[in-house]
Order: sequence, then structure tokens, then C-alpha cells
Amino acid sequence: MKMGDVIKKLREEKGITQEQLGEVIGVQKSAIRKYEKGEVENIKRSSIQKMAEYFGVTPCYLMGWEETYNHNNKLSKEVALIEEIQNMYGKEAVELLSIFVELNEQGKTKALENISDISEIPRYQN
Repeated sequence: MKMGDVIKKLREEKGITQEQLGEVIGVQKSAIRKYEKGEVENIKRSSIQKMAEYFGVTPCYLMGWEETYNHNNKLSKEVALIEEIQNMYGKEAVELLSIFVELNEQGKTKALENISDISEIPRYQN
């Protein structure tokens, strides 16, 4: 499969428009259209990397060099999610989440109660 076909397939699977993908990687809708039609021979490395990260695939898969991609690749999805959480809320949020998932149901309930109580104390609020 050619790179343009891969980009189009992944974009459609994700349910986004060419314009939306362009916004993600920082190019115009017309550039995405040209990528998908195979009209651009040398796509910038940074654009390839951004698309690969966004779609959760390797750059090699995106470029059509790898024929298979496991769309149920749980590890890459988890890594991407952890990175997104860290970027949005900081490393403390990731640490809190990693501790939380180790708790049993009773521990999770208690942790949520404690966090809820703490969040109501003005000196701990943003």
C-alpha cells in the first residue's frame, strides 16, 4: 500500500476530515489532499512523525514500508494516553493514576472519597 493510501485509510478510520488532520500536523487541507493522492514525494519528517504519533502507528507503517499494523496494539495506545495525560496535567497525574490502578475496588472507592474531601478544602484548590 502506498503512503497516500495509508494516510487516507487511517484518517477515515479515525473519522476526521483532511482539514482536521492538517490542523493536527500543522499543514493546510490541500497538503493532506496532495499527500493522499500521492502528489507529494518528499513529505517533511516532522509531518510524518506527527501523523504517525497521532494515528498510533510507526513512521514505517505510515510510509507503506510495513504491511501490517495491529490496530489493537494496547501498549502503544497506553503509552500515547499516558503521554497525553502527562502533557495536560503533569507527571503527578500519571503517578496518581499508576497508584490508583494498583488498588482493589475498596481501595479505589476510599481513594476517590479522600480526593473528593481534599478537593473541597480551599487551601488545596487552584
